[in-house]
Amino acid sequence: MDIPFKRPDPVFADSEAPIDEAAYVIFGVPFDATSTHIAGSRGAPDAIRRESYNFETYLMDLEVDLVDIPMTDLGNLQVKNDELEQEEVLEKVRLVAGKVLDSGKFPFMMGGEHSLTEASVDAFMERYENRGGTVVMVDAHLDFRDDYMDNPHSHACVIRRIFEKWGKDSVAVIGVRSGCREEVIAAKESKLRYATSKEVRMASVFDVVESWEGAIGIRDRPVYLSIDMDGIDPSHAPGVGTPEPWGLTSWEVLQLMEELGRNVLAMDVMEVSPEVESVVTPSLAGKLIRQMIGLKEMKASNPTWIEHF
Repeated sequence: MDIPFKRPDPVFADSEAPIDEAAYVIFGVPFDATSTHIAGSRGAPDAIRRESYNFETYLMDLEVDLVDIPMTDLGNLQVKNDELEQEEVLEKVRLVAGKVLDSGKFPFMMGGEHSLTEASVDAFMERYENRGGTVVMVDAHLDFRDDYMDNPHSHACVIRRIFEKWGKDSVAVIGVRSGCREEVIAAKESKLRYATSKEVRMASVFDVVESWEGAIGIRDRPVYLSIDMDGIDPSHAPGVGTPEPWGLTSWEVLQLMEELGRNVLAMDVMEVSPEVESVVTPSLAGKLIRQMIGLKEMKASNPTWIEHF
């Protein structure tokens, strides 16, 4: 990569394969300049790396050992954490994600704030729009404002930008439970496809995915999975900048990953704020990355509990 990275110490656990040999590429983007309420997600990539060493390499439920899987950690993209530099930051993210995808590898971005997802999704859709590429987002918030604090690329606008740029079938959101009146009205009028956390609880993750399958054939589409950690209930993920009660459980996010895993070709984990809580939430974020790699690598013949759930 000719875009500057800073190698972290430590790297993400078990991710020291040479870039040319790696199937999975992890990189961090320490940027949170448009964050509101509580900033701090700029420190998330390194916090997630530290907590990634908490886990065994063997994923017993999937019968996959991550020491057998070639993965690499590029480090942190060198960016200025300044809202005035956001356009340049987003372009760097788009270029990096695009290069990883063009090399036939699976990119994992560790944010940083959710505004970064717009650029990574652009790289994904530039390559997969013609195959029906779709973004699935876990998020507590609609993030459907036209602008926020005079910034159309704020973290509070990321879903609106993706929806407008790539079309109404390009994005589906799960876990929503917060939005201002204007953006809720705009989302409904625009027919944004979203499921609230209450709807998930009253039915199930499977039912939500089945509704997307009926509407847009989600299981036949390449998927970019974006997990804003505030989509998960604060009892499971307290270390976020904008915690919102009554969210998804970590178990429900795991179910979503299992439902869509074979279609997921890129993923990010965003909005961890280690300044709020520095162990449980970064640990869960790291586990989500490790589990997705396991889901991609598990053999269909493995007699795991997933096949009987």
